[in-house]
Amino acid sequence: MPNAVHAKDAILDAARELVLERGVQHATVSAISEESGAPIGSLYHHFGSRDDLVAELWVRAVRRSQVTFLAAARHPNAEAAAVGAALSIHDFAREHRDDARLLVSFRREDLLQDTRSPRLAQALADLNRPLGEAVAELARRFFGRATRDAVAQMTFAVIDLPFGAVRRHLVTGAEFPDSLRGPLRAAVRAALRARRR
Repeated sequence: MPNAVHAKDAILDAARELVLERGVQHATVSAISEESGAPIGSLYHHFGSRDDLVAELWVRAVRRSQVTFLAAARHPNAEAAAVGAALSIHDFAREHRDDARLLVSFRREDLLQDTRSPRLAQALADLNRPLGEAVAELARRFFGRATRDAVAQMTFAVIDLPFGAVRRHLVTGAEFPDSLRGPLRAAVRAALRARRR
């Protein structure tokens, strides 16, 4: 089983490189086969179709990005949890640039429309549930309750601000400035505290 998982990840890594360097239209089954060294039959066996392979690739990147966010959100101090979760988006984008670039290259709705696999469609539909639950819990802990307004403010602070800060660098391919993390931390704290005034 580990060999099968490794082979699947190697195929996905090759597909990610093709998508990022040449565009999704060039990430054909034959091109992915050539890039990964996996027979075309293996690609169809693992993924079923090219569209499902691309969706699987995006799901993997999203799940990887959520790991550190969810871990940070469990910090016992509510403000530290929220700030740490927000900064995890910056840190993931900087340290896992290819996966982060992939996240801004597709919309979940488009992938859902193209996928043929019921399992994958369900995975895409449920993908943001852990994040939504974590943000609601952060709102409850920090603001005292998870009202719609509180959750919206927490979403702005821990999702919208950090994602906005890194998105331009990912889309343009620009280097992340070393100075970005400090101002982002300050902006997240200001957004959190603004609601308490």
